[in-house]
Amino acid sequence: MTSDRFIMPVLFVGDINKSKTFYQQVFSLEIKHDFGENIVFEQNLSLWDEKRANQIIYQKELQSLDLHSEKHVELYFETTDIYETWKKIMSLDVEIIHELKEESWGQRTIRMYDPDNYIIEVAEPMEMVIKRLHETTKMSVDEISRKTQLPIESVREILS
Repeated sequence: MTSDRFIMPVLFVGDINKSKTFYQQVFSLEIKHDFGENIVFEQNLSLWDEKRANQIIYQKELQSLDLHSEKHVELYFETTDIYETWKKIMSLDVEIIHELKEESWGQRTIRMYDPDNYIIEVAEPMEMVIKRLHETTKMSVDEISRKTQLPIESVREILS
């Protein structure tokens, strides 16, 4: 049986720096990871630059979306068995955005719509990605850090 768990909402924003400043100033949110086009706050909220999110999710560049007509929220789940979760999703009547794939940073993901057309992402935890890259590709800590964009200290801690 897979271990699936909800991690955080992801908001797609038109100006990542403006939104980052807003959440920091208004709610005193602290940054856990700042990847430039993607911000993860310590308080389990993530912001994505909407153009980059469209490239990753739909594999094409879309114009800025009308914030009043599209749903700019992605619910992010993680699973310890992405293949089992993919099989389960495929057996259901679910509208798939993209099939199981490996992102440029090494994480395996699936995206679909829920019944109300909210975007749902299911991915393997980054800890699993780091261990897989280290074990199967024999990448060094530095190489894994560059690929995943995670700090070297985080990669070392996960591998220790």
